[in-house]
Amino acid sequence: MATTAYSLVEDWIAQNRYTASGDTDIILSNTGARIVTWSLTDTNAKPQITVKQGHPVLPFQSRAMRLKDGERIWLAGENATASLGV
Repeated sequence: MATTAYSLVEDWIAQNRYTASGDTDIILSNTGARIVTWSLTDTNAKPQITVKQGHPVLPFQSRAMRLKDGERIWLAGENATASLGV
């Protein structure tokens, strides 16, 4: 499993987005003491929700999920850090 580290900001930005190539199992891990927030889209357009409305991952917690082919997971969090295992 390849892992990518992310340094996050409190906005949805393309640098903190991953696009699934085929149906893909992932593990999203919050690697710091701040809340990481995520949202899914099926295009490169930013999520239509605010970061505060996204799904939280609490500090030092992880969440496994499956992305459908072409889905994008967007990560955000003020001064937060995360890793994405694919």
